[in-house]
Amino acid sequence: MKQFFSLVAVALLGSAAWGQTMVTLTVDMTNEMVSADGVHVAGNFQGWESGATPMTDNMDGTWSYSFSSDTAATYQYKFINGNAWGSDESIPDACAYDGNRQIMVDGAMGDVSSTVCYNSCAACGMTTVRFRVDMSDEEVSEFGVHVAGNFQDPVWQPGDTEMTDPDGDMVYESIQHFDAADMTEVEFKFINGNVWTDPNELIDGACGNELGNRVLMLDSENILLAADGTGAAYCFGSCTACVAPLVVTFTVDMSVVSTVSPEGVHLAGSFQGWDPVGTPLTDNGDGTWSVSSEVPPGTHEFKFINSNAWDGNEENMEGSGCNNGGNRIATFDAMNNNYTACFNTCPGESCTPDPDPANITFRVNMAEQELTSDQAVFVWGGFTGWQGGAIEMTDADGDGVWEHTENISGGANVDYKYSIGHPNDEGVVEESGVFVMDGDTTNWTLAGCGVDNGFGGFNRRHVRSGMDEVLDVVCFNTCSDCEGSDAFVQDLTQAMMLFPNPAEGRVVVAGLSGAAQVSVVDVQGRAARVWDNLVLNGQTELSLEGLRTGFYHVVLEQEGARGVQRLVIK
Repeated sequence: MKQFFSLVAVALLGSAAWGQTMVTLTVDMTNEMVSADGVHVAGNFQGWESGATPMTDNMDGTWSYSFSSDTAATYQYKFINGNAWGSDESIPDACAYDGNRQIMVDGAMGDVSSTVCYNSCAACGMTTVRFRVDMSDEEVSEFGVHVAGNFQDPVWQPGDTEMTDPDGDMVYESIQHFDAADMTEVEFKFINGNVWTDPNELIDGACGNELGNRVLMLDSENILLAADGTGAAYCFGSCTACVAPLVVTFTVDMSVVSTVSPEGVHLAGSFQGWDPVGTPLTDNGDGTWSVSSEVPPGTHEFKFINSNAWDGNEENMEGSGCNNGGNRIATFDAMNNNYTACFNTCPGESCTPDPDPANITFRVNMAEQELTSDQAVFVWGGFTGWQGGAIEMTDADGDGVWEHTENISGGANVDYKYSIGHPNDEGVVEESGVFVMDGDTTNWTLAGCGVDNGFGGFNRRHVRSGMDEVLDVVCFNTCSDCEGSDAFVQDLTQAMMLFPNPAEGRVVVAGLSGAAQVSVVDVQGRAARVWDNLVLNGQTELSLEGLRTGFYHVVLEQEGARGVQRLVIK
């Protein structure tokens, strides 16, 4: 599953000036196979550039990077085993802020540093617990909220471990680290104040021991303290959350997919720890699958999985009700506790069946690249599981055009890209795309045929028809064939737009002007309708009356240029 990174601006905590503070970030890679590209760090202190900030190998399994800060700030960051998004670490919920690591500089505490294990919250071998308590039903003491327990030194000190609520949601938190070799469980309780005479909890046996204390087993490296299976914090003095969870019924129409996995259909989301196997759905016998699950009221991200592992998750979803990372997003309350959608389709959009499995032949012209005798060209994408399953292409006739044919099933959108060398190998050259500034803003957009991959880069995209297809030859890292090639044709696909799509009775071609030949072509490649010398006026309506429902392509040819868009007629 793909996670998405908040571009959090530096939060100023004060305006007083002081000498520079040195911030040192260290990651222990002992448990990882380090990429040939080394280890990098990206964060809001350097613009979230995945390959711009290499770390230094300390030759003891750890890697470090230091920078200076001359202002109070909150820095968010994450480590990358390599130099590209997609090989970045997944931050556990026990220490994640907006999905990232966080370190604060206030100017008064001198130089700051952090040493953690890659993909974990603390140093390797340590256990992290994020203590949380919801004080929504309490009048919080002027002396704050504290947690006390047998993990303190000395133990059971009511005023030593203060909890904070930086976002003002009445959930107070404190992150603590333990040596897993010394402790197997933690006994603790929360105090509304800082002395034992202040209100403190007396917990019943549902989540406590005979002394009225809470007990937590340290059975994993990173633990987010949560009530029940909802992910919500414990209510002060209670074994449940302050707000009762909703029972939300999730239903997904799987009739649009060619094959439902033998492992069944599952649901994963922020409310259940993004566990792809933890929430199975039940087959309703009519093509739909459902599950009723306890969910805290509020806004959540989630997706359906055609399997019980992330290789079957929904992808390439775009539209209202889906965020830019391809997850579904919905707000649940007492009046909104049912969710229904088609697999791989955002809510409110027409359900479109997956095209039949078919062979796709990928072709890339390497005429403008200088390849050595031991270099090969690879294609990779959603159908390969991305980098790890990249497929070597061949140039059997030596014409510089490398090809590979793959039988592909699943959704219509096929995202992919080419590289010189295997993407996991040292010295690989992958397609990078061309970016331009969007007006005077700081938003970068892709110019050409690429689609945003959510990690600051791009992928190519082909829309499958369900028939065997041979893709047009493209020059490496460009949107059309190499100039001078016999097959060179300017690509108008990016400028060409169709709406509505799916269409019924008519469709509008937008984005282009001037005379053109326009064809509607069926999945067998036969022209179902042709308009010769049609004068486009920016928004030109085409009649689809008499055409049967199904998949088509609209092909537009104009002065040596060509554009193709997929069309569904309903």
